[in-house]
Amino acid sequence: MKALRTLLLASLLAGAPAALVLGTPQAVSTDEADDHYRRALAHKRAGRNEEALAEARAAIRARPRHAAAHFTAGSLWRQMGNLEGALACFRQSARLQPNHAPSHGMVGAVLIRLNRYEEAIEPLRRAAELEPEDPNHWANLGAVYRRLQRNEEAIETYEAGLRRHPDDMGLLNNLAVALRRERRNEEAVALLEEAVASHADSEELQFNLAVALRASERCDEAIPHYTRAIELGRQGPGALFDLAICYEQVGQTELAIETYERYITVVQSRDAAAAQRARDTIERLRRR
Repeated sequence: MKALRTLLLASLLAGAPAALVLGTPQAVSTDEADDHYRRALAHKRAGRNEEALAEARAAIRARPRHAAAHFTAGSLWRQMGNLEGALACFRQSARLQPNHAPSHGMVGAVLIRLNRYEEAIEPLRRAAELEPEDPNHWANLGAVYRRLQRNEEAIETYEAGLRRHPDDMGLLNNLAVALRRERRNEEAVALLEEAVASHADSEELQFNLAVALRASERCDEAIPHYTRAIELGRQGPGALFDLAICYEQVGQTELAIETYERYITVVQSRDAAAAQRARDTIERLRRR
C-alpha cells in the first residue's frame, strides 16, 4: 500500500495523469448499447433485417431504456410482418420519449394494420399534435374515423391537415371521399375541381371528381374526368363501368356499348356474373 501511495504521489508531482483507476468497473460498457445500435442501423441499410433486429435487441438488453433501439426494432418487426412485436416496441419507444411524434404515429399505424381502430385514435391524435407538419398523421387519423363511420370527425381531421398542407393530394382525395359519404357531393365537387385545376394529371383526383359529379347527377360533366382518369392509368373495372353508365344516361348509346365491352374484357376472368350482366345491358341497348 505504501508503494502504491508513492507511485501516485510521484505521478502527480511529475504533472502526469494517474492511469490507475480504483473501484469496481461497470458490468456493461457505456458504449456497448450504442455499438450494437450502430451495427443494427448498418445491417438495416444493407437490407439484412434479421441481423439488424438481432443487434437492435442486443442494444436493448445492454440498455433497456435505449429508445432509438426500441423504435428501430419496431420498424424491423413491422417489415418482417410481426405486427404485435412491432407494436410492443413502438409503444415502449413512445413511453421512453413521450414527445417523439414518430413513435406515437407508428403505434397508431400498426394498430390500424391490426384493425384496432379505437385504440389507434389517441396515439394518432398525439402524433398530429406533436408533429403537425407531417401529413401522414392527419391522413391516418382521418382514415381511422372513416373506418369507424365517424365521418364528421374524419372531415374535421382532413380539413385540419389541409390547413397546414393545402396541396397534399392524399388529404384532398380523402376529404372528398368523406364528404361524399355524408352526401355533401357539391362540396366534394367544388373541392376537387379546384384541385384538378392545378393537378390535372392526377389520376386519383380526376377519378374522384368524376365520381362526385356522377353522384350529383351531372353525368355529362363526369364523362371527361372518367376518360382522363383511365388515360392516366386508372386500374380496375370500376371506372369503365361508371363511364358506361354515364354514356347510357346521357343517351350516347354506341359509346356506352363500346365501354361495356371494354369492361367485360377486364372483368370476365374474375367475375363472370358481372360480365354477363354487362352483356345483358348491351343487348338491351341494341334493342332500343
